[in-house]
Amino acid sequence: MKSISNITTILASCMLGLVSSVVAQEEKANQPDMQQQEASSKIQEENKDIPTITNPIIFNEKDLDKLKEKQREYVEKHYPDYRIKGKGEENDIMDGHRYSFFYLENEQGERVMTIRFDIEEAYQAYMKKHQKEIKRETEKLIKKGIIQIG
Repeated sequence: MKSISNITTILASCMLGLVSSVVAQEEKANQPDMQQQEASSKIQEENKDIPTITNPIIFNEKDLDKLKEKQREYVEKHYPDYRIKGKGEENDIMDGHRYSFFYLENEQGERVMTIRFDIEEAYQAYMKKHQKEIKRETEKLIKKGIIQIG
């Protein structure tokens, strides 16, 4: 009987340790990395004089790839005097939405403006559609040791 209570005690303490480990990981994941914050602040400082246009048009498109293509076509059509210097995606921590962006430059190679499009709805649909695939890939990365849990 004493061994059963010992096993129960050990199991309980293991479970508590596991729960506290998971909680600690979640808290750490929710706190932005200081280097990331500093880099973001530096980029914002460099870009403060460059105008940003957000959502100049809203596309009714749920497919993320098609949406990004429509956005690129829109930028090329409506800003023909500028070249797309860079493009990508970002999470806006202020509103929690995901945006695609296009950096535009003039003929002298100077960055003159940023065009941002809200892609949150299409991004969520993409994530939901590919959830199983993402889970499988994550499990592979864990097995290879690329991602560590705990």
